[in-house]
Amino acid sequence: MEYIYLFGASFCFSIQFIFNKLFESRSDGTYNAGMWSSLATALCMLAYLLPAGGFAFAVSASALTCSLLYTISSLLCSGVTILALHRGKIAVVTTYMLLGGLVLPFVWGIIAYGEALTVTKAIGVVILMLSMAASLLLDLGGGKSDDTQKKSGGLLFHFYCFILFLTNGIVSIATTQSQKAADAVSADDFLLLCKVETAVAAVLILLVIGFVKMKNGDKRGLSNAFVGITKDGGKMTGKLFLILLGSCALYAVCNGLGNILSLNCAQTMDASIQFPVISAVVIVLGALFGWVIYHETIEKKDWISLVLAAIGIVFFVI
Repeated sequence: MEYIYLFGASFCFSIQFIFNKLFESRSDGTYNAGMWSSLATALCMLAYLLPAGGFAFAVSASALTCSLLYTISSLLCSGVTILALHRGKIAVVTTYMLLGGLVLPFVWGIIAYGEALTVTKAIGVVILMLSMAASLLLDLGGGKSDDTQKKSGGLLFHFYCFILFLTNGIVSIATTQSQKAADAVSADDFLLLCKVETAVAAVLILLVIGFVKMKNGDKRGLSNAFVGITKDGGKMTGKLFLILLGSCALYAVCNGLGNILSLNCAQTMDASIQFPVISAVVIVLGALFGWVIYHETIEKKDWISLVLAAIGIVFFVI
């Protein structure tokens, strides 16, 4: 059963990027838009989770601590994902995110749970880090001829991707720790707690953005913080609102199912096995979806990074 959870989570986490990209392509690609997406996604998930849980959920000290860590990292990750997708390819963004979700939980597993550090896993870590370095160096060395750099340059894009590496890794650590704690709550209760905190935090951040806009002379700053996220400053129409909300809802379904399956998997499977498999599947499918659906070219430098990442993951599961 744990392998059904594992591959189900991998597929859900892969397909969610389709809807991430759809949202980004119809928004202005700012952090403000990322917070709008986080709020809409959290509300969509709560619309299901709250009734399913009887409008109540269990809380423990470890769940509260882990959920706060999850929420802070997830909000930063969500906002920066929109910024990164606005400037680069799904394949590169997913690679950085999933490597963070692999390497950092692996290190945490060694420190916190005493999981074995083998020679092959150590080699795998080195190769995975080389894949990130190769992606950066090859991208910067290739000039600005392709679509990954036409917006603002490779360095800023890879900076965003490195933040995704860190934040997605912390989300994975929080997820694993929440289920291995002595006073752990159920996977559904933990996810519900995280989404309640995410919705509240996203509203507060949008309010802060709105007040800053007003202070800078935008009389409609508060309302613009919540709805002024359209591409090229266009008007928020009913059709566009439904497209943005629908993409968030579909992302919520995929992300919610992925998290539930991953949390159930974490109860019985070592992080050193769970996250390498999820990472491998998502990296491959992310590149495939970007190519098939959004016609993103996978160039030679992208293949070098992807192949190195795949080799590094193989060393993890040997």
